Amino acid sequence: MLRIILFIVVNGLSGAVQALAASHGVILQYHHVATDTPAITSVTPALFRQQMTFLRDNGFAVWPLPRLVEHLQADKPVPDGVVVITFDDAYRNIHDNAAPILREFGFPFTVFVSTEFVANRQRGYMTWDDLSALQKLGGTLANHTHRHPHLLRRLEGESESAWKARIQSEITTAEQLLQAHVGDHPRYLAYPYGEANEAVIAMVQQLGYIGFGQQSGAVDKAALASGMAPRFPFNMHYADMTEFQHKASSVPLPVLQLESSPMLWEKAGVPLLRLQLAEQVQQLSCFASGQGAIKVIRQEDNWFEVRAKGPIPVGRSRYNCTATLPAADSGLALKPRFYWLSRQWIRKRDDGSWYPEP
Repeated sequence: MLRIILFIVVNGLSGAVQALAASHGVILQYHHVATDTPAITSVTPALFRQQMTFLRDNGFAVWPLPRLVEHLQADKPVPDGVVVITFDDAYRNIHDNAAPILREFGFPFTVFVSTEFVANRQRGYMTWDDLSALQKLGGTLANHTHRHPHLLRRLEGESESAWKARIQSEITTAEQLLQAHVGDHPRYLAYPYGEANEAVIAMVQQLGYIGFGQQSGAVDKAALASGMAPRFPFNMHYADMTEFQHKASSVPLPVLQLESSPMLWEKAGVPLLRLQLAEQVQQLSCFASGQGAIKVIRQEDNWFEVRAKGPIPVGRSRYNCTATLPAADSGLALKPRFYWLSRQWIRKRDDGSWYPEP
């Protein structure tokens, strides 16, 4: 497969302290906060409270998403330990279970809204009145498309131009409904299922949106400008508080240049990821979904080549790469801390058909 090349410039990184001081934040992503919803998309209210307590008690600052975006885009300093809380889909239990906890802690948050379910008053989703109430509690509302489709998937017989028009309609319809019912809001878009490729990202950016994914990692200016800013997804399969600590306190991997295979794979294959890293990163550990630790080859000029052991699985998968943060002064006393980068892959079945959702 043809590789795409992205260039990410890291200025003035001569050591761990400089890298740590670079503006960044961590965006947390949730769906349900409930005990009666699927574990793969849920945290319990008790676990959510435990996580919020951890943030409060360990020196984190919870910012509204627009504040972090504005600081990163304008090169304003962001103190170490800034975290943003986001929810996808606008489930009713966010209003009933999460919002009271967030109000208690005084934490702002963002809800990415799939508007069809709200407009149709579908069971299990918030109403427009519920969403307006969340705004008054410090909630930001943003776009999650109208019908929550798989944006990559063309309908049978659908041309490329018709597909692009349909995707644009999904986004603009949601935008119009949000504007009509809740007023002005940021032009942010969370990709349904966290799925996107280079073509979808380009469409979203052309429409004037900042895109947010579900691949893990901390976010800096370059990651924000990529069109698929990382967020750490949480559910009951990621309930360990040590893991929560590592993710919430992570720092963007200081990437100077990045070469990558395309995100979307039509058949079996092994994606290539090559990273040139700033000098303070001398060792890198990477993991592939379903394969565990994978081989990382360090090359000249601090380039690292990463490949899975075998073909990536059908569906969504990732390479996650981390490195231990050297000892440095920071606003957080937590140790260890990690540099972090995640790259998402999406593979269709070998016959060209799309995989079903579980």
